[in-house]
Amino acid sequence: MSLAGRWALALACVLLPRSAVAQDKRAPDEPFVRCIPCKNEGRVPCASHAKVELHLEDSVSYCSAVAGCATCGGTGWLDCTDCENPKWPEVLAKKRAQMASFAASSAKLDGEMKRPLRKVITPHFTLVWEVDEMKVDKRNLQHHELMHLYAERLERIFALYCDTLKAQPRDFKERTQVLVWSQLSDQVEASSRFAGQQSQRGVKLMGASSVYSVLGHKSAFKDDESLHRNIAHSVAHLLLAHQEPSQWIGNIKGGWADEGLAHWFEERLFGVCDNYCYEEQNTNVDFKGGRWKPVVRKMVATGDLAPLAEVLQQNTDGLKLPMHALSFSYVDYLIATDGAKFNQVCRDLRKRVAARDALQKHFGSNLIELEEKWKAWVLATYPVR
Repeated sequence: MSLAGRWALALACVLLPRSAVAQDKRAPDEPFVRCIPCKNEGRVPCASHAKVELHLEDSVSYCSAVAGCATCGGTGWLDCTDCENPKWPEVLAKKRAQMASFAASSAKLDGEMKRPLRKVITPHFTLVWEVDEMKVDKRNLQHHELMHLYAERLERIFALYCDTLKAQPRDFKERTQVLVWSQLSDQVEASSRFAGQQSQRGVKLMGASSVYSVLGHKSAFKDDESLHRNIAHSVAHLLLAHQEPSQWIGNIKGGWADEGLAHWFEERLFGVCDNYCYEEQNTNVDFKGGRWKPVVRKMVATGDLAPLAEVLQQNTDGLKLPMHALSFSYVDYLIATDGAKFNQVCRDLRKRVAARDALQKHFGSNLIELEEKWKAWVLATYPVR
């Protein structure tokens, strides 16, 4: 080989400091690898899998689509042997080392349903995804990409929960399980096996072990957004009950916070609230179009509303539809005032402290004073229509 050829080969794979590649968008401390074989990744896709979707594996700890591969160890990737990049060998090795424990928990789910299930495991969730296809925006996505999309959405909900309430990830001792089925028979069986009660649509197990099993078929949800909204609402319930000290407050006169926070997530993410947790309420899911801020403002302006003290005494299944809107607004106000203090109120509710005492302790107002402050805030903040 000529001298020029040898120089060209040497330059094909060289590790450069970030300062030498000012246009690179990597993190400041991440090296840039100029390597033709791996296209500057520092790793190469495993030939046993469709490489177009392998980047999806970076955000999950385990994926059934690539798990069990003897070549890549279930990561989807191999270290590039043509260049030196200190980032990937350690990352891939750590992920491979965790595969055995993830495979064991995955096998338990498969065993319950007596067949292999599509699933991903993320830092805070185990997602079973049995829906084959769905239109998202204007694209028809197949099951693997859909599964990863919803896994990403779940982690965003978790991050929003922690950021809003100033909660810590260590407050959640187990991964939350979300099981999405395409067949009614699977939903009926899974709801009984995993959540302890049978349901044709959706059912939650709340507390230290948290599960949501739901029928994701178009017969239950008309589109991706309606399913996404339902899952966001339901996962907010699960996180509130799962957070230490773990306890569902919906049956100990904490319905206002239980439903209020779930509706708050819907409104924050989608601008509409149309999910309820009991069949008698689901018969009228379009209460006032699901856009509640103008509705609550009108209630306050006209005085046509239940007193705060009455709403705070209800279990989740005792909330009337207008009380759902009021509960959303109470939570909206408390979070806007101080999300960390609202988190402490919820913590006390899980310890069976009365709502009036928890609110007095953390917000410094009795119920009469707090209700007047809330009303003034609503009139100053919420739109007329």
